Amino acid sequence: MDEVAVKGLHRIEVRDSNDDPDQAILEVRYRKIRVLPPIGKQKRYPALTLTVIRAEERGTPKNRKIDGN
Repeated sequence: MDEVAVKGLHRIEVRDSNDDPDQAILEVRYRKIRVLPPIGKQKRYPALTLTVIRAEERGTPKNRKIDGN
């Protein structure tokens, strides 16, 4: 998803490490992908078109721990 352009920004309210309100700006990216069934089941099941959505915080958070990677 890194090669997909940012499609929009979304501002949300979060809490910092002191439980004080803070704001985060999320970069929203999305794209449609096509997923094929396993080779042995292609006659019984159709391909699926899925929308992948990724929202990632823009910038480095202050006074907040980063979860995940």
